[in-house]
Amino acid sequence: MNIAIVGATGLVGREIINLCEEFLPKDASYTLFASSNSAGKNLKVNGNDYEVKELTEDNIESYDISLFSAGGERSKNFAQIFTSKGSYVVDNSSAFRMEKEVPLVVYGINQNTITEETKLISNPNCTTMGLVMALKPLHDKYNLLNIVPVAYQAVSGSGSEALNSLGKEENLGEKLDSNYDQGFYQRPIARNVIPLAGNLTENGYSDEEMKFVNESRKILNIPELIVEPSNARVGVKTGHGIFCSATFEKEVEVKEAIDLIDSFEGVEYWKDKLPTPLDAEGNKKVLVGRMRKGLSDNRILNFWVVSDNLLKGAALNAVQVASYIVENDSSS
Repeated sequence: MNIAIVGATGLVGREIINLCEEFLPKDASYTLFASSNSAGKNLKVNGNDYEVKELTEDNIESYDISLFSAGGERSKNFAQIFTSKGSYVVDNSSAFRMEKEVPLVVYGINQNTITEETKLISNPNCTTMGLVMALKPLHDKYNLLNIVPVAYQAVSGSGSEALNSLGKEENLGEKLDSNYDQGFYQRPIARNVIPLAGNLTENGYSDEEMKFVNESRKILNIPELIVEPSNARVGVKTGHGIFCSATFEKEVEVKEAIDLIDSFEGVEYWKDKLPTPLDAEGNKKVLVGRMRKGLSDNRILNFWVVSDNLLKGAALNAVQVASYIVENDSSS
């Protein structure tokens, strides 16, 4: 089996390499791609050394599965070259998520939308991923009508440059004030909360907030789902947290809802301890806590979700999808 990893030297790419060692066949052969700045570096996969290649059309060969985490532009430019050579492509960028013919897959929810004819598969946004994992078992029981998610997105969701900037700001200590303008974001992020994650769109919502709207509808197959999102960026390295207020068609029961979440693969309810980004970092599960019934309506559930945005929010889901393809596609 031949596997390509595009963006192998980035934050998500390195996590993908670690997870491939755990989830994919040990005898698989790998080709690692990155930008010209990283070409020539050596990385280990399953104890074997691989030299990183520059991502150019001339370097692309035929692969069984290709895992992309190199940004939307590279996905747009190269993903379909890989699929034309017979490879499945699991893409972490937003480039193809809302295209009708491209499945938007969360392993554990809708991996059955992948077929042998579907060579291009999109990974959802890292914030949406954690939330829909918590919502799916509740929707199956109570029929979801609308959600009001408020997300607190970690800095690693913006990449290595943002993490480096956070580190520099933290090193300034008390010298850091609100006038600091040398960071990655438009406002300082260390010791701070910025009431915007992503870029503003014409309707006043950010592109990150609109991903909540469009991707939740597609993944859960609820085109009429009402979503009223708000996203902030917080001075946390890893782990996206979300407070969500969800309204259902049927009256909800908190104990039953907790049992539904706890029995859903990949999700864990914390009753006696508050789950935080520090708990989620390095954890393959989506953590849920603080569940309570709405004060104004017995059909409302309010709860907290937190997950590692580099794992289930990106690399883990991509590799789980790849593992599903290996198990179900006789040609790979």
